[in-house]
Amino acid sequence: MRFFKYSGSGNDFILVNNLDAAHRPRVSLIQQWCKRREGVGADGVIFIEKSNDHDYGLRIWNADGSEAEMCGNAARSSIHFAHHILKMGKEKYYFETMNGDYEGRPLQGDNIEVKMTELYDVDKINISDFSTKGAMYCNTGVPHAVIQVNSVEDINIHSLGRMIRNDVRFPNGTNVDFLEVVDHKNQVIKLRVYERGVEDETLCCGTGVMAAAVTCRKLMGWTGEITVHAKGGQLSAVVDDKLENLYFQGEVKMVFEGELGV
Repeated sequence: MRFFKYSGSGNDFILVNNLDAAHRPRVSLIQQWCKRREGVGADGVIFIEKSNDHDYGLRIWNADGSEAEMCGNAARSSIHFAHHILKMGKEKYYFETMNGDYEGRPLQGDNIEVKMTELYDVDKINISDFSTKGAMYCNTGVPHAVIQVNSVEDINIHSLGRMIRNDVRFPNGTNVDFLEVVDHKNQVIKLRVYERGVEDETLCCGTGVMAAAVTCRKLMGWTGEITVHAKGGQLSAVVDDKLENLYFQGEVKMVFEGELGV
């Protein structure tokens, strides 16, 4: 099986062109492929599949073999692949995920923008006890608990992230995002994410970037472009007053390609 290794600001994936429906991945294989020292190594696996109503369908598996509803960086990687590898040659791409329909477009160079169409359950679960500075739960395609802290570098993300991820308030678990305000006037934050399904810190999480931006809008009144410094690099989130238009922008790289045994 031919694959392409992709990185969306450090959030890395094994991407497979499955438009011909030739491959049906097994959980055990996904887990093996994603192992850092025994496989290719990745945070997840992406399959590009045929869609009757859109340019393509997008299926995403986490490193533990569970299927993900949505992933912002996987979505951006799929657009890059459709445009630069499959040469579909469109100004805007429409695709479907397990959760719903999305759209995105290539920008200059390797930068990709995706419109995040899902936002619900905002503040549905009270998590104010997790932080004295501010905390908010929301779902931007997958669930997120956003925790404001004084310094993201000073937290033990593995122990604290794991504890919150498994809190009884989240029957299906949650991603955990630690947010530090760097520059209030210019709307700049730092972000670290403990990701459900990967069960570890990831260098970037697109739905987490958007969840953090939504939190900044709700708690601090920010609108427009928000600059996000993640472990994998700098990204941008754009939100409006009513949180009806959410955009996620950043760089995507195709790192290498190869073959996997199935």
